[in-house]
Amino acid sequence: MDVAVDLLHALHENPGLSLHRVGERLGLAPTPPEEARLTLSRHKAALLQTLEDGERVEAGALLSSPFRLGALLAHALGVEGEVVRTLYPEGLAPATRYLPPEGLTPYLAWAHRDLPPPRRLHLADIGGRWVVDLVAGWEGALEARMGGTALLLLYPEGRLRGYLQAAARALLPGELSMWRRGEAPFTARGWEEALARLEEVAHAAR
Repeated sequence: MDVAVDLLHALHENPGLSLHRVGERLGLAPTPPEEARLTLSRHKAALLQTLEDGERVEAGALLSSPFRLGALLAHALGVEGEVVRTLYPEGLAPATRYLPPEGLTPYLAWAHRDLPPPRRLHLADIGGRWVVDLVAGWEGALEARMGGTALLLLYPEGRLRGYLQAAARALLPGELSMWRRGEAPFTARGWEEALARLEEVAHAAR
C-alpha cells in the first residue's frame, strides 16, 4: 500500500537530499538509496505540487517547516476542492481558521515566509475526505482511514499514545500505518496492536 508515512521516512532518512523541480521533472541530488528513490518516485506528483518551479530544497528543510510539510502531506493524501486551514499560534493566542480563495500550496508557501511556526496546524478537506493534523515537536505519525476520511496525525509520542488509547476505547479498529523518527514504518491491524507496537519500538530505542 502506498502510504504517506513512507514518504516521511524517506525524507527523514535522507535530510541532506536536494529536491529540485524543473517543470514536471523532479531532480534528486545526490541519488538516494534505491528504497528511498522508489518511495519518492511514487510520491512525485505530491512533491512537484509542493515545490515552486525552479525551486531547490533539502529534505530536512521540508520536514522542519510545518507549513511546507503540511502542504506536502495534504498532496500525498490527494488534495481536492476547498481546504479549511486552522492555525494554533505559539503561546495562548486563540486559533485562527481560514478558507481563503487561493489554493493550499500558495497559501502555505506565504505562511512559511511570513508567519511564525504555529504550535499546531490542522488541514481538513471541506468534503471530509482527508485530515492532516501536525503538532509542534512531533515524533511520530499515524495514518489511518476513518470511514471515508483519510487521517494523518503527526504528534509528540505522548500525544500519539494518548490518541491510540482513546481510539481503542471508542472507535472501530482498522488497518493503520505508523512511523516513528529513526524507525521503519509498520502496519498494525487495529488501535491496540498499533499502541503495543509503538510501545515496543519506544522500549527498544531506549
